[in-house]
Amino acid sequence: MERPRAAIFDLDDTLADSFQAPHPEMIDRLVRLSKLLPTAIMTGAGFERVQKDILSAFSSIAPNFFIFPNSSTQCYLFENGAWQIVYNHALTPAERERIKAVLHEYLETSTVMGEAPHYGERVIDREAQIAFTIVGVDAPQEVKKNWDVDGSKRRALVEMLKSKIGEFEILTGGLSTIDITHKDTNKAYGVRWLSEKLRIPPEEMFYVGDALYDGGNDQVVIATGIKTKQVSGPSETAVVIDELLAAFNI
Repeated sequence: MERPRAAIFDLDDTLADSFQAPHPEMIDRLVRLSKLLPTAIMTGAGFERVQKDILSAFSSIAPNFFIFPNSSTQCYLFENGAWQIVYNHALTPAERERIKAVLHEYLETSTVMGEAPHYGERVIDREAQIAFTIVGVDAPQEVKKNWDVDGSKRRALVEMLKSKIGEFEILTGGLSTIDITHKDTNKAYGVRWLSEKLRIPPEEMFYVGDALYDGGNDQVVIATGIKTKQVSGPSETAVVIDELLAAFNI
């Protein structure tokens, strides 16, 4: 594999199974890679989950390790012994209430998906992003995998939401989630921001994710010119990182 000058990874269904912590071996790979080149996690998950499931297990934090939670609406960098927020494009309270009202109305009126069995919360307010999952955040992995195998249910839901709240960015992520943020504040924004921060052209960077398909929350990065790799889950991502390490003779 050709050496990139920076590497970016999605989290759910890329570094780890959906809404699960990565295996210790995956975290070890990230630690090793981050000592060789700038490395970032760009995810629909909130920072608190990334810190609990990943960062707390790091043996050391490289100075060029970046976290872009909530679909790159925020960025964190480790400085002066603590994680500092570098930027924050949070939704306003009024915007969040508008989005949630539309989602709750849908759940109350939909005869197809509104009454579907679910596990845990369906509407998750992370201030910078509203995440929506019909099956719930605590649904078993098999339920998430089988609920919308071809993505058609979520594509239809995205189109409905665009007709109601089209002023926001609405993208699918992971196996069962839809992420809603400010317009054009997405992972492409994060890639461009990191490119400027590092003074590295996107074409010399590398992005790994599971949702590079049309409408997926990873797909938007393609327009930046960054090199991409589609994976189906953590086992494929582990192979990709091993290939990157091998490119550095590690």
